[in-house]
Amino acid sequence: MTDSFDVDALGLRIRVELPDHLDASQRDLAKAAWSGARGTDGRSPEKTVSFSKTASFDAAMERLTVDVTLAALAELSDRALMFHAAGVADEQGRVAAFVGPSGRGKTTLSRTLGGHYGYVSDETIAVSADLSVSPYRKPLSIVRDGSPKQQLSPKETGLLDLPDASLHLRALVLLDRDATLDAPQISTVPLVDAIPELIPQMSYLKEQERPLQAIARLCDQVGGVRMLRYPDASTVPALVPALLDHPDASSDWLPAPVPASDAPYVAGAILDSIITDDRVIVMIESQIQVLDGIAPSIWLAAAAGGDLDDIVSAVVALHGEPPGNDARMLVTAALDELMAAGILRQR
Repeated sequence: MTDSFDVDALGLRIRVELPDHLDASQRDLAKAAWSGARGTDGRSPEKTVSFSKTASFDAAMERLTVDVTLAALAELSDRALMFHAAGVADEQGRVAAFVGPSGRGKTTLSRTLGGHYGYVSDETIAVSADLSVSPYRKPLSIVRDGSPKQQLSPKETGLLDLPDASLHLRALVLLDRDATLDAPQISTVPLVDAIPELIPQMSYLKEQERPLQAIARLCDQVGGVRMLRYPDASTVPALVPALLDHPDASSDWLPAPVPASDAPYVAGAILDSIITDDRVIVMIESQIQVLDGIAPSIWLAAAAGGDLDDIVSAVVALHGEPPGNDARMLVTAALDELMAAGILRQR
């Protein structure tokens, strides 16, 4: 009979199957590394992941973390907003999610914060529409020179257990580690600036219905997005209460109208679009474009069904005649750029 164990990843039950060639000590190491996420309530697994039969044990352990994560992300693709983030929770279950690409120090930050607050994840924070968060207490992947990353359980690295409370997102924090700083800094990030930073750190976003609007609503629900610039992880634990208790700083935004299919200029393969801070944000596949300058006026005039003359008139009405330049020429050049980017096309 194949040896296996079950883990909880982002609210899913995943079975890990171990190959026959592993000896008893290797099996114990694999199970110990995942002890923080072990599912023991008898629930049936929803997915199965196999431990590599060909890689070295250390390489297979590193690969297992990736495979379990990918299986969970794929299963949740249209059910939650998923951020590449580290997360910790206070005693009330309020979660602070620290979002950033690889290299921003999320694992180091998790090890530091997890000694003061409940460790939620150092990999992914998945947020449901009601702001609930399911933990993913995977092993921490510790970098080693010349070897695969070592997989250590939360307990082995001294991280705290989860609080006896339901978890919900309270703070969404962008990370910027800067060793030249004398002290950490917290600032509020406008939605128009936050979205381009958040989207590259999200999984399966295009599977969401109206993804930009979903992100904007989430940002509003947690009172806006913060930027944490910090010199060293040791300076951050004292700031967590301020991040969780921050005053709300929601942004004004609206869904942006989209040019109709029978308009002179029609929308490209746009998944969603919003207006905020006098700029239009559009999403094509998993890429976004922030339209500024005269581009928002062009988009809105095209959405109103305008032809080139109508669009030029709308731009001039809002921005005035360009000194020393021909408005029609400038609008035509901007339209060409929007069409080259796949945002608009001429019918």
